[in-house]
Amino acid sequence: MATTAIVPHSPRMGSTAFPLNRLPIEIIHMVFEQLTRGYQQRDIACLRLVCKRFADIGNYHLLSEVHLFFKSSQFEQLRQISEHPTISKKVNTLFYEADTMEGYGSMQVWKENICVPGWYKNLSPGDLHPPPPTASEREQRAYKRDLKKTMHGPKFTHSDRLLTRAYDIFQGYLADQESIRAQDYNVKMLKDAMIKMPNLKTIEMSTECCLNSGRSTRMEQAFKDGLSAPYGDRSTAEGCGVGQLRSLLLAADVAGLELETLSAGNLDWRFFMDPSKQNLEALSADNMDNVDWSLFMDSSKQNPEVLRKMQRAVRSLRTLKLYISTSSEYDYDMYFDDLSHVMVPECAKYLHETSHLKDFITASPDLERLDINFDCDDPYPPASLCDSVGTFKWHALRVAAFAYISADEDCLVQFFARHASTLRKIRLDTILLTTGSWAPLIQRARKVLKLEKAVLSGKLRSNDPEESYYFDLPAGLNGGKRAKIEVAVEEYLVKGGAAPLLDLNALAEEHYRAYVYPDEDAWEYVDTESDEAIMDRF
Repeated sequence: MATTAIVPHSPRMGSTAFPLNRLPIEIIHMVFEQLTRGYQQRDIACLRLVCKRFADIGNYHLLSEVHLFFKSSQFEQLRQISEHPTISKKVNTLFYEADTMEGYGSMQVWKENICVPGWYKNLSPGDLHPPPPTASEREQRAYKRDLKKTMHGPKFTHSDRLLTRAYDIFQGYLADQESIRAQDYNVKMLKDAMIKMPNLKTIEMSTECCLNSGRSTRMEQAFKDGLSAPYGDRSTAEGCGVGQLRSLLLAADVAGLELETLSAGNLDWRFFMDPSKQNLEALSADNMDNVDWSLFMDSSKQNPEVLRKMQRAVRSLRTLKLYISTSSEYDYDMYFDDLSHVMVPECAKYLHETSHLKDFITASPDLERLDINFDCDDPYPPASLCDSVGTFKWHALRVAAFAYISADEDCLVQFFARHASTLRKIRLDTILLTTGSWAPLIQRARKVLKLEKAVLSGKLRSNDPEESYYFDLPAGLNGGKRAKIEVAVEEYLVKGGAAPLLDLNALAEEHYRAYVYPDEDAWEYVDTESDEAIMDRF
């Protein structure tokens, strides 16, 4: 019996049964395509149940993105997807939430850090801001309620029996993580899967919610039986995300993928560390199964061939986004009071003395978008523009974004000039000019660039102690108004006109007096926009 759909006609004619299996194949593909664009995977799965014809067509749209966690069962699921003759050919994105769990040493400490699924809802670390002065009483109460939650943690009423069981499961997750590391971050399984997914074009690796707005609900559910959720990866000797990204790129290289997009963060700067020189045999698809991968995965034992393999894996990229961390610990509030765990001096010295960061970035000659983001500039930025990109020219670069780096005026202007014919969008966030001044720099940039969009944020300063400007001052305290200095300079870079840079301090002062508190010092404190808000504008 044919599957039918009821198609309404006029009231006099009633309804007509129309056989769905008589629809043209093109129309059915269009229906599935619309569901794919809306990320309605459940609806796609249900629609496949209509008939065999719908099931076969639905296979091409069912799974375009694979979501991977640092868990053996998830790697097994990846293997199963790769072995499906149809679905494996349609996967184009691998999103790897590479967060790991940290051992607490005892059950008592574990109890103090229990994570109840759903407790934080969609609240990410950057979403909790003090309400503006114009906030209603209801908004102020909601802020106090959320603040109390984050300060005191979740309340739970689990029985001792359930807690004992959950702790055993948590310990099992820790053992599973060590097993994955012992198997070189499952690089061989990744290689086997990628070989069978020839259309994989995008790899995104995220830790600490870097590439998503908050803790992943799916990841939270995957680990909920242990009453803990992975966050970060800073307890490893190599650094956050280093082993995970290395395994992805080595596998992609051997699989012969032509990646178009790579996004990674938070990624420890030691990913670019110079490995010691050992004469290990070169990797190839033929000897892949016989290689001792531990020699490649331990940063103290790596061969320079590893860096070359990873550079070759990114040779066809169109988009590269790197969010590089210089911290060896989690970024709690104490981060700004105690910088002993921040490795900015070590990072800056190493990247200046070697070319490994620059070699990795410039290994992608066809880039259309480049984002280089560090996380701290105290006591000074961890990298310079010259150490990051040198004098390289990308022939198709349209978007460039830099955060927490240093540059001299001429170097930055020369970067703009080299890409003037293609560059249309720029973002500068917390930049230190080691030579020169911001006023002439932005005027020179305006002369050589034809921008569609410019975003300036954070603190732009120079070696002149009198030249330091907060371009997103202050967020959450100004009734939603953007700073006049920010609007004026961005409009000048895009549209031209009279240079707004003759008195930047006056612009900042005018904004502060107009929208915040007229009796306070404009530079008394800073509350900048969240990264999500800045990127939404970009």
